[in-house]
Amino acid sequence: MNQFRSTKWDHTIGYQILLIRDFLRDRDEETHHFDFSHFNFCPPMLSLFVSKLVKDNSFIFSPNPLKSSYHETICLLEGLDPDTTKDWKIHLEGYQQKTFLPLIRFGTKKDSESAQIRNNLISQVGQMIKSITGINANFFSGVSYLLSELSDNIVDHSLHSHGWISFQYYPSDRFIDICLGDSGYGVLASYQRYSGPKDYSYIHSDKIAIGEMIKGESTKKEDERGFGFHTSREMLIDGMGGNFSFISGEALLLNYKLLNFGTKFPGTLAHLRIPLRSLKSGFSIYDYVE
Repeated sequence: MNQFRSTKWDHTIGYQILLIRDFLRDRDEETHHFDFSHFNFCPPMLSLFVSKLVKDNSFIFSPNPLKSSYHETICLLEGLDPDTTKDWKIHLEGYQQKTFLPLIRFGTKKDSESAQIRNNLISQVGQMIKSITGINANFFSGVSYLLSELSDNIVDHSLHSHGWISFQYYPSDRFIDICLGDSGYGVLASYQRYSGPKDYSYIHSDKIAIGEMIKGESTKKEDERGFGFHTSREMLIDGMGGNFSFISGEALLLNYKLLNFGTKFPGTLAHLRIPLRSLKSGFSIYDYVE
């Protein structure tokens, strides 16, 4: 049986990434069981990872005993989905006095009605983060940009029905974690399936694909550039003093270092850590957005 055995959660970024890598590397391809029976807290990177595996990839969750009230509160494995949650906005507003939000599962359909529901949901998530953390208007605009840009990337490129968002505020340490992910095809596949006039035949690995995405090489229309990912990274690291982590396939981006992940990650995962005590007073998104 595959399971995350540690019940002592370390919220450091490296620890979570290594835990995910080792699980994917060592998993039993036939069983895919998890045992979260002893967990009373799960950082947003890990809760999003296991939830998208179970919900989107048919992994088996075998609780022993049944899920705790904490698991229910963060909507572990299921996610808060506007398509299945009546009065989702009221449900989300019930987290005003908490330091976290439930896992959010949003649809990626592009028709006008679906897009409006998704935009309203992501906007409400941003408002809740502002309310919980007390960040000022300038930094709220940065958080809103990051949520919008990275969720749009999932909608435009994942080719999967849903994406995920998770959030946690650590008041004693004064930082926040935001995570976005999907169970789609990954960055490399986006270039491999491109059929336009550009020649992307040289993009044959996950590391090269992420490197080209950072440069703004887009699979959209011929006259469009895709600088949103680059802008998001620069805004978070340089403007907000944060840390940017991104995994797709066999590649791992840690701020400015592009590394081998060590195994294949299904889909993509972006993790944003923002330290609130060191936010720059003169921050403005207009210093980064073209």
